[in-house]
Amino acid sequence: MHRTNFYRCSNCAFFSVGLLFIVCLSSCDLFKPDDPKPQTELEKLPPPTQEGRNTFGCLVNGKAWVAPTQNDALASYQLGVLFISGSVPAPQFQDIDIILNEESSSLELQTYSLIQYPTTYCSAYFVLDKTCEYGPNNTLVGFVTITKIDRVNFIVSGLFEFTTELAGCERLVVTEGRFDINYVP
Repeated sequence: MHRTNFYRCSNCAFFSVGLLFIVCLSSCDLFKPDDPKPQTELEKLPPPTQEGRNTFGCLVNGKAWVAPTQNDALASYQLGVLFISGSVPAPQFQDIDIILNEESSSLELQTYSLIQYPTTYCSAYFVLDKTCEYGPNNTLVGFVTITKIDRVNFIVSGLFEFTTELAGCERLVVTEGRFDINYVP
């Protein structure tokens, strides 16, 4: 009997040491997943959806620029004029506006040039910290593509890119722009 208790105790000790070893290993870094890979600037942008998520983002000179809340992504479509806006209120105010004013008063799923202002009345604006205000005459190249216009649920979605330049201010290259906004009719 004494010998059986010895075997039981040694088995318990072996089991306890094994359990302690497993607990120690599970708490060490060997079993923890690697730190997540930092997001690329492109991955920081909202996805190019078409559901009325009230998102607006782009890359400005390669850096992610995203309207931080749904209230900072706005659109209206009234009397044939589509106004799309994204803003970043702090730490320094920045705003991107795209205006499409088609003479036909009918917005279509197509690409609109942003450099033919004033003949098509399509333009891009960028306000950088209220010190540099890039207007339609400063746009060198650019387009906006409307990928969805839902006149029942009031959703407008699309893509945009433009390059703008203003004397005394930084040249801005805006790429990978996307918006998905419930517009005000």
